[in-house]
Amino acid sequence: MSETIDWYLLANVFTFVCALGAFIYGGVHFLRPKKAMYAQMITLAIGCVAFGRMFNVIRLLTEGSLTQTFQLGFLGMVGSLMFFISSNYGTIDSLIDDHSKKFRKYRMTALFAPVLALSAYVILFPFAEIPMLWKILGGILTLFIMAASYFHLKHLIFPEDKTFAVVRWLRGFNLIAFIYMAALMVECYAMSRENQLMMTCATAAIGVLVVLMMPMVVRGVKKW
Repeated sequence: MSETIDWYLLANVFTFVCALGAFIYGGVHFLRPKKAMYAQMITLAIGCVAFGRMFNVIRLLTEGSLTQTFQLGFLGMVGSLMFFISSNYGTIDSLIDDHSKKFRKYRMTALFAPVLALSAYVILFPFAEIPMLWKILGGILTLFIMAASYFHLKHLIFPEDKTFAVVRWLRGFNLIAFIYMAALMVECYAMSRENQLMMTCATAAIGVLVVLMMPMVVRGVKKW
C-alpha cells in the first residue's frame, strides 16, 4: 500500500473516531425517552457517518481502494443526509414556517442551495470522462444534498421568532451541516477522479465538521 493511500486510510480512521465520539456524546444526551426527536435524528445521522467510515476503513485495509467498485461507506453519507432531511422537515420546519406569504422570500432564497448542488453535479459529473459508477453515485448523493441543503440554508436565514428562538440557537449547526454537505460533494468528486490528496483532505475535514456539530446541537436544544 502506497504512502498516499496510507494517508487516506488514516483520514478515514480519524473521521470514524470523530464520528463515533460525537455519536456517543449525542447518544448520552438524547437517545433516551422524552428527549427532542430533532436531536435524536441528528445523533443518528452522526451514527451513520461513523458506520460509513468504519466500512471505508475495513475496505481500505482489505482491498486498498474505494474508487473501483461500489462500497458500503457511501450509504453512510446518504444515511446522514436522510436523517438531516427528516429532522428538519418533520420537526423544526413545521414549527417555524406556517407557509404564509410573509415567509415566501426565505423559502425562495433557500432554493439557491439545491440549485447550486444540481449545477455542481451537472458541471462535474455527467459529461466528464469518469466511470459510470461515479456518475450514478454522484447523482444519488446530489439528490439528497439538494433536499437537505434547502432546509439547512432556509433555517440559517430564517428570521427568529420571539416565541420560538430555536432558529437562532441552531444557526451554528445549520452552517456546519451546510459545509459538511459541500465536503461530501468534494469527496465524491475526488473519488471519481481518484485524486488521493483531495480525498484525504475532504475526509479529514468531514471528521472535524462532525465533531463541531454535536456540541452545537446540544447547546441549541438546551436553550430550546
